[in-house]
Amino acid sequence: MRSEARHRKIARLAETLRQLPHLSADERWLVARSLAATPDERWALHEGFLRSHGLFTRSERKAFGFS
Repeated sequence: MRSEARHRKIARLAETLRQLPHLSADERWLVARSLAATPDERWALHEGFLRSHGLFTRSERKAFGFS
């Protein structure tokens, strides 16, 4: 039930973001998911993004050129 409510909330936000012409449907869904997320969920999304790009550890970021 909780995931259904979350899905509806994301869908509502994505519909609201439809007014932004420069976002594709996929981008609207990602932005809506980020806006609907709790702080803990946003942190997990951020960590997943870093992991997917191989930038999760400090040494990986440093090797890529980040200080």
